[in-house]
Amino acid sequence: MIKRIGLGSIILILLAAGPAIPNKVPKEHAEFTFARVSFTWFRGGGAINGEGQAPWEHDYPRSEDFFLAMVGQVTGVSTNVEAYQVVDLDSSEIFKYPFLYFSEPGFMDLSNAEVKNLRDYFNNGGFAMFDDMRGRHLLNLETQLLRVFPARELVRLQPKEPIFHSFYEIDSLEMAPPYPDQYGDGPSFWGMKDEKGRLILVVNAANDFGEYWEDIDRGAEALHPAVQSFQFGVNYLVYAMTH
Repeated sequence: MIKRIGLGSIILILLAAGPAIPNKVPKEHAEFTFARVSFTWFRGGGAINGEGQAPWEHDYPRSEDFFLAMVGQVTGVSTNVEAYQVVDLDSSEIFKYPFLYFSEPGFMDLSNAEVKNLRDYFNNGGFAMFDDMRGRHLLNLETQLLRVFPARELVRLQPKEPIFHSFYEIDSLEMAPPYPDQYGDGPSFWGMKDEKGRLILVVNAANDFGEYWEDIDRGAEALHPAVQSFQFGVNYLVYAMTH
C-alpha cells in the first residue's frame, strides 16, 4: 500500500543520523527497480565527469541508493537500496522496467537500433525520465526524440499536469538551478505525450536530480532543493506506475 508523508517528515528523515533505511525486501523481490539506461553518446565538454564516468552513468550509483531508500520511507513501497540495474538501450532488458532513467541526454547519439527499441518501449506503455542536462542540451535531446517519434514534439509542462499531482501536490515548478548555466534560463520541465494524451516521458531541463540525490546521500547538499527533486521523482514514479 502506498502511504504519503509530508515535507516536514522528509526533512526529518534527511536530518536523521545515518542513511535512510527503506522498507527493505530482498533485491529480487523489490516492488521497484531503478533502471538506468546505457546509450550511445558522443564526446564533448563535460561528457566525462571527474570520476571518469560516461554521460549515462553520472552520479551512479549513489543517486539510486538514496532514491530507493527514500521511496521506501515515504511511500511504503517495498524496496532495497541495491535494487538498481543498468540496461542497454538496444537490448530487450528495457521492457522489464516500466520506469527508465536517462542521465546526460545532451550527449546522446543514438543508433538506429536504439531509436527503434526506445520507440517500441514507449509504444508498449513505458515511461522515461531524462535528467542531468544543461539548458543548451535540450536541443540535442529534442533532435534524438524526433528520430523516435518524427510527428511528436516536446512541450513545456505546466503545474496543472497530472504528473505533478500523482503523489505530492506540486503547485509550482520553480527551482533554483543546480549549477550556473549561461546558455539557459533556469530549470524547466518538458514532456511528450502519446496519441491518447498519456505523458510518456519527462525532461528535467537545466536541472540535475541525480546529483541532488547523490550529494544529499553524502551529506553535501542543501535540504530544500534535494527535497524538491525527490518529490518530483516520486511523482514521476507513481505516475509511471499508474498510467
